[in-house]
Amino acid sequence: MDPHVLPILKCPRCGASGEFDGASAGTSAVGCGRCDLVLDAGRGFYDLLDVSARGEPAATTAEQRFMESALVARAYERVWRPTFVRMFAGRGAGAAVGGFAGEMFIHKNALSLDDRDGPWLDLSCGPGLFTRAIAATAPGALVVGLDISRAMLEVAVGRVRGYTNVLLVRADAHQLPFVDGCFDGINNSGAIHAYDDAEQVFREIWRTLRPGGIYVGSTFAEAPTLTGRLAARIAGIRRYDPGELRAQLSRLGFSEYEELRLGGAFVFRARKP
Repeated sequence: MDPHVLPILKCPRCGASGEFDGASAGTSAVGCGRCDLVLDAGRGFYDLLDVSARGEPAATTAEQRFMESALVARAYERVWRPTFVRMFAGRGAGAAVGGFAGEMFIHKNALSLDDRDGPWLDLSCGPGLFTRAIAATAPGALVVGLDISRAMLEVAVGRVRGYTNVLLVRADAHQLPFVDGCFDGINNSGAIHAYDDAEQVFREIWRTLRPGGIYVGSTFAEAPTLTGRLAARIAGIRRYDPGELRAQLSRLGFSEYEELRLGGAFVFRARKP
């Protein structure tokens, strides 16, 4: 494990902050200095969900179940994500950003990667699409890719190979296993519509951002078609009114909210003062 990540880890079992030590546990494992939890990266990622105490988290919507599928994980970047965006945001969203390259351009600039030192968190990273792009743009900074889906992370392991500044972890966005104020920026692309409690995720993002830290995300706005509205209801996806999201983030303390509409989707940015 990158030694720079040890001080920012928070134990998912006992809640201790900065207590992990890799020296006594071996090259691929780290142990909490306060309890008996040992994390191993035998699969290429560290599992920070304490399933022995709480059990595996249950998927509550169709969209969450899809994200646990090995087939969807393998097809996510080339097939699933583009199709999903067209279905829920309309063709205008993809055309507006020129595909993923344009979308990543927006996210990278919104995060101010060139102006900040990191570390960076790619929250709900899936198979590592944005994780790789952030790591390539900020090669000297630690980039943590986090997802709750084993299937997604197993694909991500192969695709981030060669990026020495990337660490993959399995954890729940509702309870981030990191100490307070440790990230310069958090990227959260296309995920908040799938969370059980988005406001709790926003609280965790606020907690783990440093003062001045930047939060960049994207999600779906109102459905442009009847088909899109029905599909969202079946999948269990919440569509956001940008004004509602702005007010919600403001109540939690975020400032300097900005947004860019892209068809039936939008990218937003906010800062922790």
